[in-house]
Amino acid sequence: MPLINTPNELETLVNRALDAPCVGIDTEFVWEQTYYPRLGIIQVGLSENDCHLIDAVTLSDLSPLGTLLSDPHTVKILHDAQQDLWILRRITDAIPCNIFDTRCAAGFAGLSSNLSLGNLLRMRLNIQLPKTETRTDWLRRPLSDKQLEYALDDVRFLPALREHILTDIQRRGRENWLAEELRQYDIAKLYDDRAPEEQYTRVKGTGRLSRRDMAIVRELAAWREKKARQVDRPRNRVISDDAIVQIARRKPQSIQSLKRVRGIARATINQYGNSLLNTVQRGLAIDEKNCPPISLPVRPDPFEDARLDLAMAFMRGQCLSEGIDIAMVASRSEVKEFISSQKNATDNPLHTGWRREFLGADLTALLTGKHAIGINPNTRLPNLLRDKP
Repeated sequence: MPLINTPNELETLVNRALDAPCVGIDTEFVWEQTYYPRLGIIQVGLSENDCHLIDAVTLSDLSPLGTLLSDPHTVKILHDAQQDLWILRRITDAIPCNIFDTRCAAGFAGLSSNLSLGNLLRMRLNIQLPKTETRTDWLRRPLSDKQLEYALDDVRFLPALREHILTDIQRRGRENWLAEELRQYDIAKLYDDRAPEEQYTRVKGTGRLSRRDMAIVRELAAWREKKARQVDRPRNRVISDDAIVQIARRKPQSIQSLKRVRGIARATINQYGNSLLNTVQRGLAIDEKNCPPISLPVRPDPFEDARLDLAMAFMRGQCLSEGIDIAMVASRSEVKEFISSQKNATDNPLHTGWRREFLGADLTALLTGKHAIGINPNTRLPNLLRDKP
């Protein structure tokens, strides 16, 4: 199959896709030596026998895809959608709309929300996808017939898979909950790059640093983020987390002292040494009250742990009984936060939307002593007793 590699061909495909009720979309990219992924192929599947490959290497203007991406009428089906949508948002500047994520939907249909597309197709449609081209360099040309078929298979069955899963969810009466969850993909800020000044929270190995050290880490992480974007290199290829932590500890004042910091390559010092020293000075100049807070060790609370274990047991029982993946509902840390915020509702997911309807309200009743928990003799699962004994 030839790749779509001219503006006219792309426009024709987009117009056809806009007339379809739903289309499958996927991307193939290379993301090893650069800050941003380099897009190689975009797959668009209108049906099992009507699939197309867009050559993202040859086509310099992919903005027509933005019309499809933001169209409120045509459903765009993706598996594990966020990364693909982030990439497509970058190249089209369009805000996605009307997205169906098969990975997310599986979590409302009695399946894990972490299944790969291959496993989901095998379990629901008895289709086995080949795994022979997982290490393909999608930027190289020409691509082999096997590589092209592999790419097409990633969208070929998405419309049928959506229909199958959606029918199951409708039978369970969960379509409104799924629709609410999928609306997250319509929010523009989901695709925004994180501010450089916030990147310090992702630096590993900062557990024993002081607030002053963390101020330097914040400045270094922000500098690294801006530089990585500028030169289009992975963050750790500019400077590693370990080097940032070591610099924050030692606070070098000269190139010679910088050379004594463990983990910094000589080439990095030659290229960025003065910038690193200036960044350290900015961190040292920050007023103490504006330095990042540090997390102090929290003493174990056996009473809170007991409440958390009770809440988790109830949540697991409800999820198993209703066929909803517990990972879709809340993490253990979110449940812990929910317990501690009973008297002061926050933006915790269990306080709002379908999660509150499914679990949050009952969990509140359990934790405030209005109801009790027992074992259902039929399901042998934890179950809420509406009338407390």
